[in-house]
Amino acid sequence: MQSCRASLREREKADTRTRLSVAAVELLVSHGVEGATVAAIAERAGVSTRTFHNYFARREDVFLYFVREQVARWAKQVENAPSDMSALRILHGILKQAYTRPEDDIVALGNLAVLGERIGFVLGPERRPDIEDILGPLYESARQRVESGTEFRARLTVDLSMAACGAALRKHATRQREGDPSLADLLDEAFEVLAHGDDC
Repeated sequence: MQSCRASLREREKADTRTRLSVAAVELLVSHGVEGATVAAIAERAGVSTRTFHNYFARREDVFLYFVREQVARWAKQVENAPSDMSALRILHGILKQAYTRPEDDIVALGNLAVLGERIGFVLGPERRPDIEDILGPLYESARQRVESGTEFRARLTVDLSMAACGAALRKHATRQREGDPSLADLLDEAFEVLAHGDDC
């Protein structure tokens, strides 16, 4: 009976932590840094500020928790993909899947880009190493798939994938005409260049 209670309590804690992180990120994306206060995050999650501080010491920690969880999901997708798929192909699929999500979905590609920019702003240069640590599970999952298996190649694969995604998002944001390429087309082109060079 005690293990059932402990298990239920752990699930409730995990649920509260997730609600806080989703509320924080929704506010950060929709209302900016100023709107994502501890009080606003707690209210949106349906808890008190005291409860917030039981889970997270600082506001920045709740943003980083969300990103860590998202990166962990991506790392699992890389690990669980068919063994014949390259890390680059898997990352392309993951990012393209994020593109297909509705705009109001917090893990839609555009929202993740805004989130990344705002978290970088909130953290400032002194806490940027935290971002490097966050990508660790994704680097490791990619390392298992990269041909030579070196840490450098894995990091390069992940970092170039993120850069390609960022370039596609920036280009898509400057669309001028109806016939300009869609974000999905730009992502495909960016990953085609990564996979085959600019001769394709």
